[in-house]
Amino acid sequence: MPLVKVIRNGQITLPKKLRESLGIREGDLLEVKPGKSGLIIMPKVVVDREDARERFFGMVDQIRGRTRGADAGEVSQEVDEVIRSVRKPKAKTKRR
Repeated sequence: MPLVKVIRNGQITLPKKLRESLGIREGDLLEVKPGKSGLIIMPKVVVDREDARERFFGMVDQIRGRTRGADAGEVSQEVDEVIRSVRKPKAKTKRR
């Protein structure tokens, strides 16, 4: 693993191969927090609250429409299906 140097104002540069393997691009937001033996860096996405609210209630309406009179198991399956349909695929990471 390459070394990373801390420069002025605490800035670091993540190596290109690492950024590419994790799907990190210029302008992305990253959360940095301490871990047990180092730093944990997690990509984050900013979501407009009103857009998220509209999407959420749209999904709720969709589920309600499809599950009228259904039992709890069918409702659960429908919820799982709607969640899968709106999730973005995760970036593939290389495992060593």
